[in-house]
This record gives sequence, C-alpha cells and structure tokens, in this order.
Amino acid sequence: MSEPVAAQKPPSPAGDVIFRLICQACGMFILLVAAALLGILVWQSWDVLSRIGEYKMFTSTDWNPDQRPRVFGSWVFIYGTLATSLIAMLVAVPLGVGSAAFLSEIAPPWIRKTCSFLIELLAAIPSVVYGFWGLFFLTPGLQKLFLLLGGPPNTSGQGILAAGLILAIMIVPYVTAISFDVCRAVPSSQRQGSLALGATRWQMIWTVVLPYARPGIIAACFLALGRALGETMAVTMLIGNVRYIDFSLFASGDSIASVIANQLNEAGSRDHRSALVALGLVLFLITAMTNLAARFLIRQGAKPRVRVNRGPQSLTGPANAPAEFGPLVVSESQWKRTARENRVMTWVLGFCQLATVVPLFLILGYIGVRGASSLDWNFFTELPKPPGQLGGGMIHAIVGSGIIVLLASVCAVPIGVLTAVYLHEYNTHPLTKPVRFVTELLGGVPSIVIGIFAYALLVKPPAFIASLIASVPILSYLMPSGFTAWAGVFALGIMMLPVVVRTAEESMKLVPASLRQASYALGATQRQTVMRVILPASLPAITTGVLLAMGRIAGETAPLILTTAGSNFWPRSLYDRTPFLPGYIYEYSKSADADQQRQAWAAALVLLSAILLLNILIRVAAGRRVVAASRAD
Repeated sequence: MSEPVAAQKPPSPAGDVIFRLICQACGMFILLVAAALLGILVWQSWDVLSRIGEYKMFTSTDWNPDQRPRVFGSWVFIYGTLATSLIAMLVAVPLGVGSAAFLSEIAPPWIRKTCSFLIELLAAIPSVVYGFWGLFFLTPGLQKLFLLLGGPPNTSGQGILAAGLILAIMIVPYVTAISFDVCRAVPSSQRQGSLALGATRWQMIWTVVLPYARPGIIAACFLALGRALGETMAVTMLIGNVRYIDFSLFASGDSIASVIANQLNEAGSRDHRSALVALGLVLFLITAMTNLAARFLIRQGAKPRVRVNRGPQSLTGPANAPAEFGPLVVSESQWKRTARENRVMTWVLGFCQLATVVPLFLILGYIGVRGASSLDWNFFTELPKPPGQLGGGMIHAIVGSGIIVLLASVCAVPIGVLTAVYLHEYNTHPLTKPVRFVTELLGGVPSIVIGIFAYALLVKPPAFIASLIASVPILSYLMPSGFTAWAGVFALGIMMLPVVVRTAEESMKLVPASLRQASYALGATQRQTVMRVILPASLPAITTGVLLAMGRIAGETAPLILTTAGSNFWPRSLYDRTPFLPGYIYEYSKSADADQQRQAWAAALVLLSAILLLNILIRVAAGRRVVAASRAD
C-alpha cells in the first residue's frame, strides 16, 4: 500500500511574490541605513582613531584643531555631556516617578487625563524652543541666584547647571509617561491585598507598586538618559561653549553634541573633521548602549519580590480611623503617625506632579506673550532684512520647513509602512527580528548623529562615494553633493522611519483576526488582504503615527544645520540651500540686534503653535492616550 502524498501549499500568485519582495526590500533598507551609518562614522573618523594616541583624544582636555601639533582631547566635551545629563537625571527622576505615582494611584480621573495630556505637550516642544526660552527666562534667574551665592560678577547664568536644568525639563515627560504605564500595569490584587493587611495608601505605593514596577522605571530612566546624552540645540544655547573643565557650581562648559553642531560645518582640516565625527561615534555608542539596556529591562519578564508591610498584629484601632488604612492598627499614636506620613507623602507626590507641568505653562505663557507682541503681518509676507533694518519676515523659512517636512514624510512613510507590513505579515522570515531590533535602535540615535551621517554621505561625501555617485547619472541627480534640501530630507526621513514602523506595526496588530480570516475565506490573496483589509482597518492609527513623526521632525534643528545650512532667500531648488524656521530661532537668539530677537520670538511662537496644534489633532484622532516615550524611541 503506497503512502499518502503530503499536501503541498499552492504556489503564491506573482503579485503576492512581488509584494513580499518589496516589503522585504524596505526592511533591508533599514538594515542598510543602520550599517551605512555605523560604517560612515567609523570611516570618517578613522584618520583620528588610527592615531588616537598622537592626537590625545582620550588622554587630554586640550582641543586645538588649528595649531601644530593638533590635539583633539575630548574630555571637556565628555565631562560636559555627563555632567549636564547627571544634573538632569537627579532632577527629572524623582519628579517623574513621583508624578507617575500620583497620577496612577492618587489623582482622580479628570486630573489624570488632563495632566497626561499636558505632559505629552511638554514632550512635544522642540529643543530649540526649550533653549530659546531657557536663554531668556531661565538664565536671568540663575544669574541672580549665582550672584546671591557669591558667584563671579560677570556670570551670565549660562553654564552646565542651566543646561542640566533645561535637560531635566525636557526628559521628565519620558520618565513620567513610562513610569505611569508600568505603575498602572501592577495587578489590582496586589494593591487590594496590601490595603487589606493594614497598609496606608503611601505604604501601598512604596512597598507594592514601586517595587513591582521597578524594572520598567529603571528602563524609563535609561531611555531618558539616552535622550539627555544626545540633546544638541538646547544644550548648545545654554552651556556656555567654553573648552575647559571647571567643577564649580557656576561653571560653563561644552558637550559632544554642541561642539559638533558648532564646528563641523567650519572644520578647516580633514583631521579636525575626523575628530568631530569620532566624537559623534562616541556619542552614538554611548546612547546605543543606554537604549539597549533600557530595552532589555523593558523586555525582561522577571518581577521583583513584592514586599507587603503587614503592619501591627492587632485588629482594633481608633473609632475614627479612615477605611483606607485597613483594620490593622494598634494604637492611637501609631495611627496618627501613619496618617501624618500618608498625608505628607500625598502632598509630596502632588507637588511632583505640579512641578512637572508648571514649566509647560511658563514656556507657553512667556513665549506666547513675547511672541504675540512681536508678531505682525510682515512676518508672514516678507523676507528677512539685513541687521539694523526694521521689519522683514520669515515666510521663506516657513515654506522651506514645510517643503522639507512634507518631502521627508513622502519618502519615509511608504518605506515605514511597508516595513511594518513585512514585520507583521512575514514574521517567520529570519530577518524580521534583526529588522525590528535595528529599527528600535535607530529610533534612539541622537539627531546630531543622523545629521553627521547625512553630512558625511551627501554634503561632503568620501572620495570613493563621490566618484560612485558621479559615475551613475541617476545617482548624481538624486544625491547631489553640498548643502541641499535633499540632504535635509534624507536626515529627517531617517528620523521618521522608526516612529512610522513602530506605530504602523502596532496598529496592524489591533486589526481583528476575524477580518483576515473572512478575507481569505472569500478567496483573497495575502497581498489583497493586506492592501484591502488590514491597512484600511488600521489607517486611522497609522495616520496618528505619521502625524506623530511629522511633529517630531518639524522642530528639528541640528540635522538641518549640517545638511541644508539655511538661506535668506526663497527656496529656489531642492538642490540648493533651503531656509528652515528653527534655524532662524537659533541664529537670531545669539544676535544683539533687537529686531532680529523680536523676529526670533515670533518664529518661536509660530513653530510652537504649529507643533502643539499638530499634537492636539493627534490626540483627538487617536482617541486615547499616546505614550510620550514613543518620541526618544
């Protein structure tokens, strides 16, 4: 008797095969981008890395790119980066965790919803706006404080402390958002068991909620640290940009991202440029390690041992003891002490929440008042005037920013969505896990590093890349060298990809399996099911992710400084320098001309209003709370 022949899967239609290959190609593109980023950084920094001892890169604090012998000591910048990040973490972590505990365990629903929305808005503010506000609001206050504390009479308030404080304001939404999510994930049975055993609400938070959520909170801290280490514009505007190490409270300094943003375009020698790219490589490796540690903690499933404070072993207590304290109270004095501790810590956690959202109102209020008084019709109709002449506007920069953001979206969204389809629909392919891992890692790369990559690849490419591009007409047309809008589009598109991929994949996971099964039952192929069922069903959430990514790149400054370089004229061509609004805020903030400062306030108000309006639309469209941490990922 012959054995039965195994049933074979029918061959896929040609359209399905082509569609699968296109999706795989998009996934491979992300792997190629990540490999090219690392390769370009190593290649462009090799001149210094191969002679690291000669240039004393990690053994000196001197930075002399224009003298002989050249010395590229990096410790001043490493110290400034670590010091500002440490100050930021010392301020942001207690406030963020306390705020998350308050929202999760104490706040009524209407306060929880309102404060969550305000925290999301705080996370959406562009870094150049943070720096501009800090320059004119925060540093004058620090200047007065330094003088009261006996600081030098010529202090301006700028320095490592100012940069650290502005970083703290920038990263506290990330700590709060992730910590809130992990606190809400604690099982209700843990809370109820603690309260039933006599714990107060604060004791329940301290001994049950926070220990249970500890891995997620630590992960939030690592993600926030990666965000702080890679921040560029706000730190550049506030740190003072001096190249020496001073451990004083009033000291100025410099950071890795700041020196790259200030010097890369003007690097006078190949070695100088190589040293700056080497600093970018160091920054990339540091932030990559912190993000990897954070993701490991998020994914690891081990939960800490939950310790429940059982309280005194008596079942009687004061007749007026509140029900929230449970039945296990032994004496009047101990109950009063416990009640007092509970009230004090409730106020402390409430203060953490208040301190977290107050900077949002200070920023909106200060920029709103100064910007509204500086805004006029000329701002939206005219080009800039030379210094010393009144009037002028920034219509060209508004148009230029819009062109770059829209083109970056047009390029990145199809690749991101098709990559998400590859990860979701073809998850048995051996490269889906590497693509997902690299995509998440790419989301944590600092914007200044993305700017270096685009600068080294498109603005001033290596000789072999330049010759390769010149030898292929289509490449020379698509990838022109020099400061161009295309270089800025390339940088911002790379920044958009991780956000689009993540939100699109998560959106497709929410589509009910019954829709897919019904499509297959009616004879549809996999391509038809994806294009006509899954993507249309997940389109609202994908649209939310696209708007989220656009909101992230709309306020970016550092990558565009290194790629498009800005212009005082109308955008003439995608192959020429292109003006962008955040660049004017940065440049005019340093100007002594009163009219240029006035226009910087108007530009800050316009940029801030556009991004906040976009985030409000996102919230309305999403219909649910958007986790603020998805912006550093």
